[in-house]
Amino acid sequence: MRTPFLIATLCLIFSIAPAYAGQLDNLEREATKSPSKSKSKKSDSNSKTSFSDELKNEVATEAAKALIKAAPDIITFGAKVIGYSALTVVAGAVGSHERSLKSQPEPTDNNEQDPENSKENKNKEFGADFFRVNGDPLLPTLRASTHGLYSGNNINAQLNRIEAGYSFLGISYSQNILNEDGDQLKLANTLIHYRMSLHNDFSWDFAYGRGKMNGNQKHDGSVFAMPIRLRFHPDWHFEYYPVWSSYKGGSLSEHQFSFNYHYKYIGANFGYKTWSAGTASVDGFFTGLYLSF
Repeated sequence: MRTPFLIATLCLIFSIAPAYAGQLDNLEREATKSPSKSKSKKSDSNSKTSFSDELKNEVATEAAKALIKAAPDIITFGAKVIGYSALTVVAGAVGSHERSLKSQPEPTDNNEQDPENSKENKNKEFGADFFRVNGDPLLPTLRASTHGLYSGNNINAQLNRIEAGYSFLGISYSQNILNEDGDQLKLANTLIHYRMSLHNDFSWDFAYGRGKMNGNQKHDGSVFAMPIRLRFHPDWHFEYYPVWSSYKGGSLSEHQFSFNYHYKYIGANFGYKTWSAGTASVDGFFTGLYLSF
């Protein structure tokens, strides 16, 4: 008599309990969920104002008066910041264009007179004289990369990206394929890049485009990225590649950090990447190869 009753109980429990959702399912759900609007409670209009409320109102009034007096200075400072930022953005694009036109620094009188110190002189000019060596991964004409990522809880991913550009404009396509115990989540972004070179050893892009998420369902959204690359050694550079995506009012953020070793047209790297949306996140270490021309 106990066995049929036990079987019936277990069947009832499993039929009522929700299906287990993995990390990829949680990430997809959180990335496509609109933020809930919190309801504010209205205070009773007939209630008496407390002493602390009166004090807060007085402080707020005095702060508002001080802010009004300082408004001209604040506006002037803000205008200067905006102006300098705009000039930097324009100057960065000009730097990328100049780098695309030259593959080596212009010769100087010192280099001609003292060839042994030509390397030292070039290092001194680095940044003052914009140029781009063929294969430079900081401002690629064509760059293709593939990486394998391993995360905890039996999650792994394949990261692929191709990027092409000239001067201050570029385009990229990336695809991240995440796998978890038979479940799969694909993230693909197509971006237009505004490429800025503030130095031969430093590049910074503003990139905007469209993204696609393919998991339990298919989703389309807008994407903004801001890749930053810094060379701290002739053969080594650091890359930070943040991406923010918006799907159906929800949001997904990606942050990728990597150290890259480059030789001529080929490079290898090692890094860390995380995807996060709401309370869900997936992260792990990756390594791979890339080609840059």
